[in-house]
Amino acid sequence: MADFTPLVVALFAFAAIAGVTFVAGQSYARAVRLHRRLPSGQSAAAELEVGGNITRLVARHFDEKRFGVDDTLRGKLRLNLIKAGYFRADAVNLYIFWRVAAVVLLPLATYLVLDFGFPRVQFVSRLIMVAVAVVLGVVGPDAYISRRQRALSAEYRIVFPDFLDLLVVCIDAGMTLEGAVNRITGEIGDRRSRVFGINLAVMTAEMRAGRSFIDALGALAERLMITEARSLVALLRQAMELGSDVGEALRVFGDEMRDRRLLRAEEQANKLSVKMILPLAMFIMPVVLMVVLLPVVLRLFDAFK
Repeated sequence: MADFTPLVVALFAFAAIAGVTFVAGQSYARAVRLHRRLPSGQSAAAELEVGGNITRLVARHFDEKRFGVDDTLRGKLRLNLIKAGYFRADAVNLYIFWRVAAVVLLPLATYLVLDFGFPRVQFVSRLIMVAVAVVLGVVGPDAYISRRQRALSAEYRIVFPDFLDLLVVCIDAGMTLEGAVNRITGEIGDRRSRVFGINLAVMTAEMRAGRSFIDALGALAERLMITEARSLVALLRQAMELGSDVGEALRVFGDEMRDRRLLRAEEQANKLSVKMILPLAMFIMPVVLMVVLLPVVLRLFDAFK
């Protein structure tokens, strides 16, 4: 029984950490939903109250200039974070903070778990596990940013046909392209996708600052990272240069985007049966076989006795 004590302690520790993480995540999610419902001033005050300590710590000790981040690298990091949905002014500083925290805390937590939960583990094995934790701490933040970018790209592909439909409706009503984008920004952000709405708000801010509509739309396509947005840029540029009907071109393009969205949904539905094979084979079929065959096996054992 003494040999199983470290394993039991480790399992309890893992369960406790997982429970605390789950409760904290649920609390944070409820706080975020509450802040989104508040007016802008109250929401900003609540966000400052929740994350003020971390923000002050980051601003004081984790400035990008202290870590040798030049303007070129800062621009690339800023663009990657915007593609991942982080539009805060101090997003680069927060990224540096969490990267340093992952490199330091993850190996430290691994060492403490091995030291208190598994004291009989050899030094070489412990060193290998700590080294793996260091590698995960280095690669983990970038992997998370890449995963969030892919998730947002999938969300943008779902919302993009609705954006085109609203754009066509506004243009048919006699509005310009700039006015149509400005009109539907709040509608998209409130009802469909908050991050997509923020990207549209950035686009309208760029146009107010003097950038042309095509250039601002090209920057939006770069942030969205989807081929549909790049195709829209090429379509509108060609329509404006040739003087063709922009509304009709957008209507045909929107129909094509809806067809593509339907095809992607059908593709995902067809993949579902294949994806269910692995969980069925690993978790459901062994239980069914155990329930069916266990009485037979017990009776066979009794008969042979």
